[in-house]
Amino acid sequence: MRLIKLRTLHRYALLALSAGLLVACGKSQDSSSDAPLAFVPADTPYVYANLEPTPAAVIEQWSRRMTEYWPAMFGMYDGLLQQAGDKADAQSLHFVKIARVLLDEVKTRDSLDKWRAIGFKPEGRAAIYGVGLVPVLRLELGDAAAFKAEVARIEEKLGEKLPLAKTGNQEYWQLGTDKLTAVVAVEGTQLVATMLPPNADDALKQTLLGITRPAQNLAAAGTLQALAKQYGYSPYGEGFIDFVRLTERLSNAPTGSDAAFAKALSLPAATTDPVCKSEYLEIAHKFPRFVAGAEELTPQRMRIGAQLEIEPGLAQQIAAAFGAAPGTGTPGTGVVDVSVSLPLLKLKDFWIKQAEAVAAKPFACASLAKLNDGYRQSKQKIDITVPPPFSDLTGARFTLDTFDLNTTAGAMPTVAGKFLMASNNPLAALAMAQLAVPGLKDLKLVADGKPVALPTGLAPAGTPPLFAAMSDKAIAIAVGAGQDATLGAYLGAPAASEPVFMRMVFSGKLYSLMAQSFAKMKAVLPADKQAQFDQQTKLFAMYEKWLRSGEIILVATPSGIALHETVEQN
Repeated sequence: MRLIKLRTLHRYALLALSAGLLVACGKSQDSSSDAPLAFVPADTPYVYANLEPTPAAVIEQWSRRMTEYWPAMFGMYDGLLQQAGDKADAQSLHFVKIARVLLDEVKTRDSLDKWRAIGFKPEGRAAIYGVGLVPVLRLELGDAAAFKAEVARIEEKLGEKLPLAKTGNQEYWQLGTDKLTAVVAVEGTQLVATMLPPNADDALKQTLLGITRPAQNLAAAGTLQALAKQYGYSPYGEGFIDFVRLTERLSNAPTGSDAAFAKALSLPAATTDPVCKSEYLEIAHKFPRFVAGAEELTPQRMRIGAQLEIEPGLAQQIAAAFGAAPGTGTPGTGVVDVSVSLPLLKLKDFWIKQAEAVAAKPFACASLAKLNDGYRQSKQKIDITVPPPFSDLTGARFTLDTFDLNTTAGAMPTVAGKFLMASNNPLAALAMAQLAVPGLKDLKLVADGKPVALPTGLAPAGTPPLFAAMSDKAIAIAVGAGQDATLGAYLGAPAASEPVFMRMVFSGKLYSLMAQSFAKMKAVLPADKQAQFDQQTKLFAMYEKWLRSGEIILVATPSGIALHETVEQN
């Protein structure tokens, strides 16, 4: 399941980066009237935008990659649309029809020049933001007339005109239901996409489309520039979700654009209880923002950062409870290398402290009563004696060096790897294992880090050789011929100097393993499903060829939980 989630994550990452190629370059964002960021209200609750152009070498690299994976990716989407059409009602079938025409147009646009031909501007600027809670996308076009001509070609393929409406002198296309309508407009040299409720008045339309400018804009405020400086982000993309602003909007009666949408969607009225408002904001101030940005972007290396900001006192408690995972002070190895910090007693004490704080001062708001109950019940469940060896556990690490399913029929897969359990008392863990597994009773293992071969008969016939080693801080097990040569270094690998409580490192070979797994599953599927697996296998082959390594780490910092993802390409 983790592998599937990882594959999905990186497919979306590639899609997002491909889209970014079309919009992420351009002149530095400023407060001039033609900058997309100048249309963003200074008090927006969320935004993501680029401040400077993406390096040309990066654009060229991803343009080549786009040419390779575009056909395979859209082959998968063809199948998904077919499935959607088989089960759709009349209205949904119309949307599927439109999606098919759009897909037909997009899947042939596998180079930047082809996107330029229909009006897009690879060196353009873009911003995704909220006017109140309502999302808006704004990006620069290279040729507005060419884009409108592309819309006309789509309409010709559809055999119908897209509904066209107007506010003031501004025309826009619209498509939706009796609840919400998606709208797209070409405003000067920019493309704007947003949503409207039914019967929206001109004032609302012009606010969302940016015809009426915000009194104060984010470009002039310099908010993203300050964010980039604070977190070390490059100017190639950064943004935030402001939970305090969101909470303020959601806990008060809706105004402006939010009010029109609340009425159209029949949303319940916001609470008027001042106690509830105060407690909602108290929670929000403990987790004020989620921020993200591109830390580094070169043709061979991409590093993305994100952080959930947490009130400093709480953040420091979290960092002290987690500590660093074993082995994170040295580079990861193998096809997959996963380390986690698991100091069960510290985590237990941390959570009990939070539960006791809530018990001492429970939330008074009626809608937060379940939160009081949740803390109380969780404290009861975890406030128990944790027996060894679990009470001594501090972390774990797993490394897969080799895994090959392409073996002869009936043969065991080729496997080589290592597993480590970090503990305050590894001798006690060994004693427990010897009691539980009689075959280990004669195992002589001392805390000197030297590998010892495990007795035969512990595993099924055909299992590769097994080895074990122990130090005063951990026990490690290795499987596979020759793995004993590296087990001592693996056992002694230090933890990071900062609280890196989770790390996952992987190489492009991971996608080969996933392709092998898909091939095994494919054999038992009907023919129509097998075709989808073939398309996915093609993508896996490309990912394996492109990817040298990837790393995802989570760090408990003094100001929150930080995530860093680094991708090294061939």
